[in-house]
Amino acid sequence: MRMARRFPPIRFSNASNCVKASDFSVAHQWRDRVVDLTDHRGPAGWRAAQALAREGALVYLGDTTPRERACNFDQRARELGHEALVLQWASEPRGQIRSDACPPHAEKVTLSEDQEPSDNRAHAPGVVTLVGGGPGEPNLLTVAALKAIVRADVILLDRLGVALNVMDLAPGALVLDVGKAPGRHKMSQECINDTMLAFAREGARVVRLKGGDVFIFGRGGEEWRFLAAHGIRVDIVPGITSALSVPAHAGVSATYRNVTRAVTIISGHQPFNNAELSALVALGGTIVILMGVATFPSTVAGLRAAGLPDSTGVALLEQGYTARERHTFTTLGAAIEDARSRNVTNPAIIVIGDVVNVRETSAELTETTPLAATE
Repeated sequence: MRMARRFPPIRFSNASNCVKASDFSVAHQWRDRVVDLTDHRGPAGWRAAQALAREGALVYLGDTTPRERACNFDQRARELGHEALVLQWASEPRGQIRSDACPPHAEKVTLSEDQEPSDNRAHAPGVVTLVGGGPGEPNLLTVAALKAIVRADVILLDRLGVALNVMDLAPGALVLDVGKAPGRHKMSQECINDTMLAFAREGARVVRLKGGDVFIFGRGGEEWRFLAAHGIRVDIVPGITSALSVPAHAGVSATYRNVTRAVTIISGHQPFNNAELSALVALGGTIVILMGVATFPSTVAGLRAAGLPDSTGVALLEQGYTARERHTFTTLGAAIEDARSRNVTNPAIIVIGDVVNVRETSAELTETTPLAATE
């Protein structure tokens, strides 16, 4: 069993005092130091000030413009009625940040990030970046995802994936929890779209952070189309989909030479019809089902009726890449009973196919037989 890990600190170089504004999870080497950021009046300056202050530095900014910009985003969240969804306010200092006269002994810090404008384009539209956060392991975030997160003014979080870890990386961002659970939506999709649009029109860099990949049942295409139709630039940062990474972490290869050369990723949110079940069986490949726990009994019964052998391997992989990760390996003939006895719940990845019976046992897993179940 693996424990979920938090982001390690990204350390700055003391020798040069040259800080990348995208490296905001700093080490405690800044505690009790006095830092001069008076030359940086744009968004990068505010984000760096928040990170350094949170780590114990006393930070001086040249004026209040950066904080006022963050205050505007906070106020917009209140106007939209999202106070209950706010996990972190953008303008609330996470330490000592001052805008009065900087003392002469303060250490001047130069931000080496690509130069950002000083925010003279207050009325220019912002940009929305749809970011795939991967399966939940922070180390599986892409470099592009990290850069987008730490440069964000506003972050809309999904329920799954890296989720709350982003506040370690984005201490200067307004963070909203808009995650959806089956049957329980904190914010409708229409409201999510409107919220992204509202902040982008305020000039914000908005990150829509999703679990897995933005285009694997993430509604990324819908959000992109909506924003583009309203004249907002949209950038895409693909993520590692849980449909393949969670099975891989459990030792299950979606394809395997001389076993299967096809894999179908399919949503189990709605029950499969007979035509779909017959097509899956006829293809003879690996079936990976997301959001399929509620419909699992009907799926198993339908696949058996369509001719899939009872000996076919089944893996139910719960809470992938979290401290509560649990694997249940069984066969199609015993799957319904085993899932019920183990009380398998969402979120879970379901893998059905012969690849389950030839899975590899990693050093972190203890089962040794094809039908073992691990806690």
